Amino acid sequence: MACAAQRRAEGAVAGDSKRDFSPTTVIVMVDTVVGKEPLREAVDHCGATIIYDYRIIPGMAIAKPETMTLDEAIDYFKRVEGVVSVERDRVTRLTDPVRPPALSR
Repeated sequence: MACAAQRRAEGAVAGDSKRDFSPTTVIVMVDTVVGKEPLREAVDHCGATIIYDYRIIPGMAIAKPETMTLDEAIDYFKRVEGVVSVERDRVTRLTDPVRPPALSR
């Protein structure tokens, strides 16, 4: 999840943890050659909001505009130049503790 995890997690759909997602946010990844500018223009054009502009990976967390459903926003952003993937912002829970493998002697 993006850095605004607390706010978006509160608005997440309840249910099976593997299927939980934010009803308003998508994660959009772009081609590094094309860059993020066409995506920024598309966000401005449709009235969406950039929640987080990732620096380590070529992508952004984007809140859909109120005038679109989540599926419409996904379809819209998929058509933007340079976009390589658009995914729902899923809720991830760590339900199992991470344990290192037993050390053999």
